[in-house]
Amino acid sequence: MKKLIGMIHLGSLPASPGNKLDLERLEENALADLDSLEKAGFESAIVENFSDEPFRVDSMELEAFAAYVAILRTVVRKARIEIGVSVQMNLWREMIAASSSTGASFIRIAAFTEERICAEGRIGPVAAEALRYRKAINSTVRIAADVQVKHSFSVISESHSNYFVQMADRFADYLVITGSTTGNAIDMAYLSRMREVIRKPIWVGSGVSEENVQDILRIADGVIVGTSIKVDGQTTNQVDLDRASRLVKMARDM
Repeated sequence: MKKLIGMIHLGSLPASPGNKLDLERLEENALADLDSLEKAGFESAIVENFSDEPFRVDSMELEAFAAYVAILRTVVRKARIEIGVSVQMNLWREMIAASSSTGASFIRIAAFTEERICAEGRIGPVAAEALRYRKAINSTVRIAADVQVKHSFSVISESHSNYFVQMADRFADYLVITGSTTGNAIDMAYLSRMREVIRKPIWVGSGVSEENVQDILRIADGVIVGTSIKVDGQTTNQVDLDRASRLVKMARDM
């Protein structure tokens, strides 16, 4: 069965520039999203500090990380579905540590085997360090690795990109394919080409909607859905149960 993963986009955390809500309210909103995703029929959800922009590429404030882990732990304890971890920007150590301390099942690393340039600076590659750290703390968390991650640019020619894709395919558990930005639909021809290269399960991680989910799942093994299932289709809004339910129905009616 194809995997349906919904996004729980947290509000701006303490110490982040946009923070306006206290920890209790941030947690309440996260649990409300979890409830909607479960009722809609999603099998997994990723908790992400989406609103902490501008991100840092090598660290985050201790207050923000502590708040993230506190919320994540509550979500994991309440959840009847699998929970994943995403800490921006590419903070692999924090993600592995957070999953280990809360029981989350998987993490999403944006720049796993390739170096990328984003607005915040250079990120990756981190595969060697992440895999060794996971081994050192005896973690069993699974790794979903992005390929040519959105909101970034490669430092090498795209003509050599397949090499880095194949490296990610060797060492990650899942590969995530996206469009160029959040909410931007995947190029289907590109997805088809990646399907020919990648052996591991492929998740499409941007621009998934009721209109294209069936076409995507004919090629990919799963989807990560955020923007299209939010109230008014706005990424930072709460999950809309009706939108989420319609997408799940479309996906399951294939």
